[in-house]
Amino acid sequence: PLVLEEVARAVEDANTRLARVQQVKKWRLLPAEWTAESEELTPTLKLKRRVVHTKYADALDALYTG
Repeated sequence: PLVLEEVARAVEDANTRLARVQQVKKWRLLPAEWTAESEELTPTLKLKRRVVHTKYADALDALYTG
C-alpha cells in the first residue's frame, strides 16, 4: 500500500506539469521488474513491445476497458 501511494503521488505530481491530453489517466503497478533477463527489455534496455503485450495482455486490456 505504501508503494502504491508513493507511485500515485508521483503520477499526480507529473500530471500537474502536463497538458490534459498528455496526462496519465489510469495506471497499474505490475508485480515484476522489467529486465533483459525477464525478456521485457533488450540487452540495451529497449522495450520489447510484443513480449510486454503478450505477458501483460490482461492488465493492458483492463486499463482500456474500464
